[in-house]
Amino acid sequence: MRKQPHLGQRFVAIVGFLALAMPLSVAPTAHAVDPVASVSVRMAGNEAEDAPPSKYLKKVTETSTTANLQLRQSPDAKAASLGVMPKSTVAKLTGKKQGAWSQLKWGSKTGWSATEFLRTRTYTKDDSQRFMRGYASIYSNASLTRRIGAVNFRTQVQLLEIQGSSAHIKTSYFHGWVKTSQLDNKQPAKAYRYVQRSGPVYSHYDSTQARQVGRIHHGERYEYRRWDSANRRDEILVNGSWVWTSTTNRKNVAIQYRYAQHTGAVYNSANKKKDKQTGTIRRGTKVRWGAWDSANRRDEVMLNGRWVWADSTNRKAPKTEYRYAQKNGTLYDRASKGRAKKVGTIKAGAKVQWATWDSKNRRDEIRVNGKWVWTDVTNRKKPQGLIPPTVNVADYGRFSTKTLTLLKQPSAKAGWAGSLKKGMKVTVQAKADGGWVKIKSGSKTGYIKEKDNLRVAGPHSVAVYGTLRTGQSAYNVMGGFQQKEMNQRISKTALYQLWNRNWTFLTNGSKSVVTEQFQYSDQAGPSMLKKLDKYESQLKYQGRVMYTRQKVRLTDGSQSWTYKTTPFSEKVVKRSGRYISSGDFLKRS
Repeated sequence: MRKQPHLGQRFVAIVGFLALAMPLSVAPTAHAVDPVASVSVRMAGNEAEDAPPSKYLKKVTETSTTANLQLRQSPDAKAASLGVMPKSTVAKLTGKKQGAWSQLKWGSKTGWSATEFLRTRTYTKDDSQRFMRGYASIYSNASLTRRIGAVNFRTQVQLLEIQGSSAHIKTSYFHGWVKTSQLDNKQPAKAYRYVQRSGPVYSHYDSTQARQVGRIHHGERYEYRRWDSANRRDEILVNGSWVWTSTTNRKNVAIQYRYAQHTGAVYNSANKKKDKQTGTIRRGTKVRWGAWDSANRRDEVMLNGRWVWADSTNRKAPKTEYRYAQKNGTLYDRASKGRAKKVGTIKAGAKVQWATWDSKNRRDEIRVNGKWVWTDVTNRKKPQGLIPPTVNVADYGRFSTKTLTLLKQPSAKAGWAGSLKKGMKVTVQAKADGGWVKIKSGSKTGYIKEKDNLRVAGPHSVAVYGTLRTGQSAYNVMGGFQQKEMNQRISKTALYQLWNRNWTFLTNGSKSVVTEQFQYSDQAGPSMLKKLDKYESQLKYQGRVMYTRQKVRLTDGSQSWTYKTTPFSEKVVKRSGRYISSGDFLKRS
């Protein structure tokens, strides 16, 4: 008679079925749990308790030291030592004894040690642990002709014996035979699959028996267990349950995003006849994308941690739009005039980000102080005579491209605040809407349009760091400049001193070096650069010049010419020179 399955096996089978039968929620990337070890056995007599003992469980007798112990050439405390065996060293007894001494082997050495410091114990050594390299069929015989079930990938099993290319194993539920090549001494790393396109997951690999139990989304990663080639489905772990899908693969998939082109509703379904509105998505919102339903022309997107459907999204990010308050007005928490509550005020001329227009209530949805509110005093058009607010920025340096007229406010109609020559160094301190910037140069401050009026590099600007600096021995060379900026720094450089106290060299480095910037006019600049090229080329080593004119970036973001080491001279300087840690020529010793 066929042996009936035990109650425990029935319980495991029922629990496994129920786990797959339970509907899955919309799934984020699943966390891993230990997989069920095996599928059901169809042959009586193959239950785990009927398995024979493993040949890889062996009784072992082992002798070890209980203290640091001398190994001597003969059974005598005065005999020469062959070495000290540390406590817990395992050695092999030869069986010979003499009084209180025992002979033993320790590595390649044979000698004698005091018996009282040796401990011999017998225990069972387990070498039977193995792991499945992949999903595998299990058979009732070594010839692998009668299949009784299967064992899952990464399952821990006990090896009972090996016959040729077949291995007899025991799982938590049954025993049988598999190919020896399907076993590994170490548990393989978890395998993963990526969702190539959003789609359903099923309770079974067979499409005739499967029912949908959830949905997975484009780009998600799940732990993988096996592939069913007949039905072309992967078994993956989703929310703690092993389910089946045809939308996963090994290839990693880049996450995709969509943007709301206008403020609109989101729904719980793509089907327009059965859907329910579950919220709204605001214009410009960036959301993760899952799928496109061409029949209903809706995207599946993740909004606030939930997958929903929208017909207002697209790949292209919409251009941010703004509105202007035409007069002082009130802000409300909603568009509806009958239910709205006052939540603040807005001043005339304020520029705010816009989301949508409610034509029924004739109100704009706008962003004020980080919150979306509604108002009826905004419009696309700038109020006449509006002066945009100025916003401070981190100071950065630029050079004028032409003679500039400075204005008192960021408006073409504002009053005159001064003028600057072409090629002058300025510091940008603030910005205003419309491309306006607030600049400072010496004692002059005012507003200009940044575009076409300022540039990063000064064509006739020279940054000097050594004897050409103010008050130093060669300062007279720098005459004829139209502007001088003190206490500047050249970024990503280092300063070295070599041979002579006044011979300093600018090299590449991780810090900055103190410099002064001299600006020359278009008339004086070209001849000045030629003069400096000739002056700096005088210092040579092994017939090669030590300096070359190069463009460098200063810490304020501007660029100037300077005289820096060549690749050859930099090696010489760094090998034989003295590093000036302050980066300041005036603080060298």
